[in-house]
Amino acid sequence: MSMSNILSTLGPLAAYYEDPTVSEIMVDSPDSVVIERSGKLEDTPLRFDPPETLRMLIDELLALTGVKLAPGETLRDIRLPDNFARVQIVLPPTALNGPCLVIRKMFTHQVTWEMLFKFGALTQEAYDLLQSAIRADVNILIAGNMSSGKTTITNRLVETIPAEKRLVVVEAAHTYQIDHPRTVYLEAAATRMSLRTLLDAAANMRPDWLIVSELETPDAARVLELFRSGHVGITNIHGNDPEDTLTRLESLCLMANLGLGLPEIRSLIVNALRLLVQHNRLPDGRRRIVQIVEICGLENNQYLLQPLMIYNPALDRLEATGAKATWLG
Repeated sequence: MSMSNILSTLGPLAAYYEDPTVSEIMVDSPDSVVIERSGKLEDTPLRFDPPETLRMLIDELLALTGVKLAPGETLRDIRLPDNFARVQIVLPPTALNGPCLVIRKMFTHQVTWEMLFKFGALTQEAYDLLQSAIRADVNILIAGNMSSGKTTITNRLVETIPAEKRLVVVEAAHTYQIDHPRTVYLEAAATRMSLRTLLDAAANMRPDWLIVSELETPDAARVLELFRSGHVGITNIHGNDPEDTLTRLESLCLMANLGLGLPEIRSLIVNALRLLVQHNRLPDGRRRIVQIVEICGLENNQYLLQPLMIYNPALDRLEATGAKATWLG
């Protein structure tokens, strides 16, 4: 599928899709189109007139991706053929203001480590610390608030795993775009298969590293079980700070109904994960790694968290705490 076909189908939205400064396009109704640029929302002058042209554009997008809606289906998530964007479609009567869609662009191939350094997302010292964790086969959880760039950081970090290692990537819906010579992708959404089923399959595919998409269902418990049993891996999760992140992870595990109490779940977490990287979008739209924390165990059923690096807002810089990661000796 050529880019020209995609742009032609997007019609009046194509200019925003091509604009590298625009990260999301939100069509809230035929009379309201909003974009996100540099972390901030902007109203646009674009209107769909007559309103029926918006539904025609949506139908063309569905046809472009080979998706057919079932009778009465009003909600569908699709991926554009270039794999650079996901589209959330909502139709009436679910959408009360008329058809709407959100196009979320993925900048995974466009954002390099050099750009992250330049933007101030992290420092060379932080990069070196993360590299030491990769070399030591440390299980890593990347957390962040909404639209913080968790996927981008995960992509870049995974690509630094040595080329001789075999990666099996398990995703609910395909979002990772990893440049690594030994990568196998498994996607649950493509077959309506459960993430847990794919996780079990991936564990039997001789992975050196298991790379798992965002933890947002009770299947998170199975991810932790695999990490605890000896599989080395990287995954991410929504969370505003390390404590909030771990609380959310506990909640997902409790929802799995494994018969475990909170003490057992906390024990599972600390035996499965070693490093937590908190990557947040700040109120002004800047994206920064704000904490790098080692999970050192439990004491009186409370997490022992050792901050290794913390963001200094006054200097707009990630700074070392002076603590040394245990895997460094």
